[in-house]
Amino acid sequence: MVKKCLLIMTIFLLPLANAFAEQKIYGIYSNMNASYGEPSGFEFFFLHDGRPGKCSDTVIFQVAEGWPQYPEILDCCACSASHIEFISKTWGKFLGKIENDTLSGELFDAKKTIAIKKGASFWQKQ
Repeated sequence: MVKKCLLIMTIFLLPLANAFAEQKIYGIYSNMNASYGEPSGFEFFFLHDGRPGKCSDTVIFQVAEGWPQYPEILDCCACSASHIEFISKTWGKFLGKIENDTLSGELFDAKKTIAIKKGASFWQKQ
């Protein structure tokens, strides 16, 4: 009887444990700063947009190079912590992942590699 109870508990709790083990992508990753008087850097804001299906995540992507560029709102289809992929109209394909609250990856067309910690938006600090 005890074995049967343990088996039932394992069957129900294992999927729950896996859900908690998978790191979520949602949040803000920003290295944007104005240390030289003008904003520069990258900012990514990943959010769940409520759409059903595999394209249920969105990234708001902004770059500043002396001045802030217009943010892009992009689909992040089938994104997970181990695989993030989207295409910026301006910067091209991004391919990356999130480990230890750090977004790392590459903007291939721009030949830019990034590693950005999760934290507050540059605009929240102003």
